[in-house]
Amino acid sequence: MSRHVITSEQNTETNAPTGGPVEPPKEVRLKRKLNELELEWHDGLTARLSCLILRRSCGCSHCTQHKRSGRLSLVDADIGIEKVELSGVSGLQFFFSDGHYRGLYPWAFLRELSEQVS
Repeated sequence: MSRHVITSEQNTETNAPTGGPVEPPKEVRLKRKLNELELEWHDGLTARLSCLILRRSCGCSHCTQHKRSGRLSLVDADIGIEKVELSGVSGLQFFFSDGHYRGLYPWAFLRELSEQVS
């Protein structure tokens, strides 16, 4: 099985939407065959986020401009993540199979998505 696992220590992000710190997940697993990212949080919450949800949730300036202008964004339903990188202590950067790699996904945002799908 082809997967990557990222584990984290006790780093926190201080500019979470609620104002409080958001601890990074205990583990991050990229499950390429399933086109999903599994996040295991310290409080026991485990969430599986599809690559499609992550790609559609991109907050980079290019994607945000498309959403604000009402332009149609076509994203392949079978989109995958080729690579995941830690972005300092603040979150993750994904390299999608459609070539998109601009968005940074802060821990607080990934936590929100995790709670929405659970």
